[in-house]
Amino acid sequence: MKAPGLILLLTPLVATGDVLSESSPFLGSPGPRYDAGDFEPDQAGENPAFAPYSPADSDFGVQQILGTYDGPPPVKLFGYFDVNYTDNAPAPTRALEDGSWYFSGLVGADWRPRLAGGWFADVGLYQEIYRFDQGNAIDFENFQTHAGVVKTLVDLDDALFYARYEYQRLTTTSFSETDYSAQRLRAGLQKALYTGARQQLSAGISAAFDLDANPERLERIEYAAELSYTWWILNNLSATASWRGAYWDFDTAGRVDWNHTAGLELGWRFHPHATAYTQVFYSSNDSNTPFGVNDFEAWNAGLGIGLNLSF
Repeated sequence: MKAPGLILLLTPLVATGDVLSESSPFLGSPGPRYDAGDFEPDQAGENPAFAPYSPADSDFGVQQILGTYDGPPPVKLFGYFDVNYTDNAPAPTRALEDGSWYFSGLVGADWRPRLAGGWFADVGLYQEIYRFDQGNAIDFENFQTHAGVVKTLVDLDDALFYARYEYQRLTTTSFSETDYSAQRLRAGLQKALYTGARQQLSAGISAAFDLDANPERLERIEYAAELSYTWWILNNLSATASWRGAYWDFDTAGRVDWNHTAGLELGWRFHPHATAYTQVFYSSNDSNTPFGVNDFEAWNAGLGIGLNLSF
């Protein structure tokens, strides 16, 4: 999870044009003269230039001439670190499950180089850790990596299509001993359903097919849908409501689960590369396994900080 308008008064130029336009690049000359050399892409990086002013520019704002980009696409690094409380921490048995404070941290990287014909490669990985204060709770780590492709589908109203291979690995005692691992193929669509000056409603659907899993009894097919709404209260302050629902069809024992996660988050971007946030989430799992062995529900709330950097 913007540009405030600027009204310039007491200038001859504004008096003859659209008063809502951003006209500051042209102040000081009632009839700006333009040199075609100013708009050479190779010069735009060192000496930014602006497109010629015309009436009703407020529809688009001032158009800056962008320079050509040389070099490989940037690698994006990110990290999230937060402290939370949950009323249902994971434990060896259900009788030992209880509320607990916990720390979670995530570090990762993404890279999306351009391929051809509007296609982009999509490569990424991240590592999460969870550490609980409650003695019976199980500390664990989650590693994931993926490689695939992304494309904006113009004929589907600019919906974003992606397809990728994923590998996931969970550990609980040491990074060298795997408690769960899976390889899967995932494909999906994401779409901004509505975008306003300070709000956006987005949705997505996806399907994931496990190629293999360890333990084998956890191999499954997932069909998921998600919905999120973001409201920018201020330019650097936003609130987001989100929901994700998933249907899990396991390959063995006829097991079927319905999984839901819904939450609210308030984020304050106090630096171009840093955001502070507070959040509350509810999650539940409803399975057809006997005696409700795989059923659960939990509330989680906390606060944290997110960092991002590209090079």
